[in-house]
Amino acid sequence: MTVCTNCNHQNDGGKFCENCGSPLIATATTVSPDGASTSQVVGQPQGSTQPNQYLEGAKQVSKQYGLYFLQVLKKPYSSSVNVGAEHFTNGLITMVLYSLFNPLIVFFALKGVLADMTGFGNDFFGEEVEVNVPFMEVVIKPTLAYVVFVLLVATFSFAAIKLGRINANFKEVVARFGVFLIPAVAILAIGLLFSILKVKMFVLFALLGFLILLFLVPPLVIASFKKESQEGIDVIYGSIITYILSFVALAIMGDLLFEQIKSYVMDMFGGGLY
Repeated sequence: MTVCTNCNHQNDGGKFCENCGSPLIATATTVSPDGASTSQVVGQPQGSTQPNQYLEGAKQVSKQYGLYFLQVLKKPYSSSVNVGAEHFTNGLITMVLYSLFNPLIVFFALKGVLADMTGFGNDFFGEEVEVNVPFMEVVIKPTLAYVVFVLLVATFSFAAIKLGRINANFKEVVARFGVFLIPAVAILAIGLLFSILKVKMFVLFALLGFLILLFLVPPLVIASFKKESQEGIDVIYGSIITYILSFVALAIMGDLLFEQIKSYVMDMFGGGLY
């Protein structure tokens, strides 16, 4: 019988733990002259299991989130009732996915445009023209800005909920915000697929995903907490406050969200190709 070094589960045999999936390490028991027994690892250094543990943990999180995503996608509002602070991590993952998909849509759209322009340049000028879309400028930086912006919108929603005299903590609000954001993530995923396939309808999906974040998610989050309370500020006024603060944040962060893309497009059509 082998005891897992990760979760201490006793296994009858095999190479992996039946409970947590970690690789099992064989141990040998030796008896000292005074009768005391000691165990030592055989055949594998102690630290070598760490990368596998991290990998198994990442696989487990992704698997759990995938099931959570599909379950919520079927009935977002009904699922929100059962979502609390324990789903905070899922809410953060949803926000990151939303923030990543928007710049990726633009990235693949620009790649498609540049591929067409490069082919035209090769045919028209008789020479090879190669232009690459900078991944850091078009994807990484806007993604970080989107994460900050989405968290700000969630924070504004949390403030409106507190003005409604609701006893809710920030983790609960972020978790429920992530629930209502999942349909937008699914829509952006379709837009991303269309962008990769060069289907022009991706613009509609990208716009719809952004509008859902701004106009649909905040009032749904506020109403889901407020529905059983008549005290404090009303849902409508809380939503209006959230809209105002969100548009202020959008005006301030507009350059971080869109300037890199706008400047790159301007350079591309303003002579940057030659």
